[in-house]
Amino acid sequence: MKYLFPVLLFGLIALPVLGEPAKTTKKTEPVSLKDMVFKWTKSSNADGLNLYWSKVDGSQVIAFRGEGIVDAPIEKVASIIIDTTRGTEWIDSLVKSDVVRNISTTEFIEYDHVGIAFPFDTLMSDRDFVSRVNLEADPKSKRIAVDYTPAVDDLAPTLKKYVRGWMTCEFKLVPMSLEGETYVEAEIHCDPKGSVAPWVVNFFQQGWPQTTFERLRKQAKKTDIQILPVVQHLLEKPAIKLVKSTKNP
Repeated sequence: MKYLFPVLLFGLIALPVLGEPAKTTKKTEPVSLKDMVFKWTKSSNADGLNLYWSKVDGSQVIAFRGEGIVDAPIEKVASIIIDTTRGTEWIDSLVKSDVVRNISTTEFIEYDHVGIAFPFDTLMSDRDFVSRVNLEADPKSKRIAVDYTPAVDDLAPTLKKYVRGWMTCEFKLVPMSLEGETYVEAEIHCDPKGSVAPWVVNFFQQGWPQTTFERLRKQAKKTDIQILPVVQHLLEKPAIKLVKSTKNP
């Protein structure tokens, strides 16, 4: 959350209580990133990462993207991303992450609670998100995609103490020719809702791609990461759905 707090000091001057829901007259239904159109603008290249941003139709919140290499096999990188039990070890400000229920062997509903650090926790409510997570793979090319789409589920009801946000996110993983390296694309469009001004959200979230890669790379260096059975299954079974990036090999 290192980008959020400095700008909040200024943003609070013009904002009401940040934990209060924003007043809106039109509700926009969430969609998958695959159904959204982006015009990516490159913002920087640092530490072997290419970083981008894009406006999103119907939203004042900007989408962000990062792409780079993680020094670990694709099975390990995919297991880190999918394993909710270790999410708090590498995802910034994540307090809790649980699988609410399994839909199939490749789909599940996930609940995530994101905390607000002191002293702003007295002014701004924590956020939580419910996502339908879909896993796709092409065993022939060994590519994997992890897609998060906003969801509503009776097993994850809204809580008065948190503000329920919307998040669409996708990780695309491709094994490199050099063994032990994985090319990763990470895209996100996250609206934390509430009364936070869009410019504050955008200023904070611009650091998401770089922070995510830094922590993912650090996590991948750990020797106790277990390869999840679902990842092994995805790479062994016949492809039931090709990841989007396979259209342009």
